[in-house]
Amino acid sequence: MRAEPFIKALIELSGYFDKPLYIVGGAIRNYHMGLKITDIDLAAAISPQEVIERLKDSPFKASLTSKKLFTLKIEHKDKYFEFTSFRKDTYTGGKHTPDQSSLTDDILIDAKRRDFTVNAVYYDILKDEFVDPLGGIDDLNNRIIRTVDLPERVFSQDGLRLMRLARQAAEMGLDIDKTVMDAAKENVYLIKDIAIERIRDEFDRIITADRKYNIPNAHIRGLKLLEKMGLLSYILPELEKGKGLSQRKDYHKYDVYTHILKCFEYSQAEIRLAALLHDIAKPFCVQNDGSMKGHDREGKRMAENILNRLKYPKRTISEVKKLVYLHMYDLKTNTKDSTIRRFIQENFDILDKLIALKQADHKAGGIMGEESPSAARLKEVFEKMKAEGIPFTTKDLKVDGKDLIELDIPAHKRSLALKSLLNAAIYGKDLLTREGQLKYLSRNKKSF
Repeated sequence: MRAEPFIKALIELSGYFDKPLYIVGGAIRNYHMGLKITDIDLAAAISPQEVIERLKDSPFKASLTSKKLFTLKIEHKDKYFEFTSFRKDTYTGGKHTPDQSSLTDDILIDAKRRDFTVNAVYYDILKDEFVDPLGGIDDLNNRIIRTVDLPERVFSQDGLRLMRLARQAAEMGLDIDKTVMDAAKENVYLIKDIAIERIRDEFDRIITADRKYNIPNAHIRGLKLLEKMGLLSYILPELEKGKGLSQRKDYHKYDVYTHILKCFEYSQAEIRLAALLHDIAKPFCVQNDGSMKGHDREGKRMAENILNRLKYPKRTISEVKKLVYLHMYDLKTNTKDSTIRRFIQENFDILDKLIALKQADHKAGGIMGEESPSAARLKEVFEKMKAEGIPFTTKDLKVDGKDLIELDIPAHKRSLALKSLLNAAIYGKDLLTREGQLKYLSRNKKSF
């Protein structure tokens, strides 16, 4: 690892201690796999207090981040490193954070508190050699994930490791050891002890796993691993209700569940949640009234409930439920152009994502080819409007608040006036200039 750009600083840092300083975890794993190294985690049989003391009056600044977990942040110029003292963790339940931690001098004990062997390889910075107490390098070479101890014990300590197993296997294209997979299935219930925010964060990383190291289809593999392990039933039980539910054969090759997974597979990272939820209400609708009619409307309601349950941000919830509700818009491409133009302006903020969702949804049908006529039409009209200079938001108008003041339009009517002008500009070519917009406002200011 001598050629890595951060090593020079770490060699200097190591000189302040009388015990070996190691790089451990993801950086070492990624180095052996030829992947990009981002975060640098350090470890040593040195207490945080001693680290802070030894780095006084040095170019390195150490600050305690967790007294309980013996962790520090070490800064040097534009670089920073996470340091953790060798420790032993004790758990009384799989709730992610250990109940008690104690210092140790034993590297094997420190290795066994971790999750997977591929994350438990150490690099002695001064000696320039790897220390591999649990065979993690062989597992990396064999592209397999094993736990650092009996898998039942590892999962019982921290139920979130079930999610991490699926994510890391997907992100890095690794296989999961059969014994580990069997244990994950048997211990899947442990996920109930984990805070929903932590589950959501791991889920987000899984459904965008292909972006981490540019491994194609890593996201769909990660989702299928969640299904195989039984985790999907805990995280998104509504999704699996679509299994075996057939659809119109002239539009769909697959049942509802498989179609959703195909849509998710074909979708861009930015619309993955919407892809997973776009047909989530079909089983509900069939059970409720015997047909899938109105699944877009019910899907909007269900998507909001699901994302609230998973504690997604309000902005995400608002966007996703809107995409779910609108994914059927103009499906038969028989809506008037004038109506579509207004629709585009009203939904300008999500239009690119809606087009992408429609495209993925169409392709996932597996019957009518890859190109969605509905998506193509939206895109065509959108491009035409852009070429014409049609404003899509009030910020695109040639007038602003100062103009409304000069026109004596009351403050409480100014927002309505701009909105009225924006809508009118969709059709009136004379309203695309500043002069035309001022005339419109002056002519209609009494009617706002």
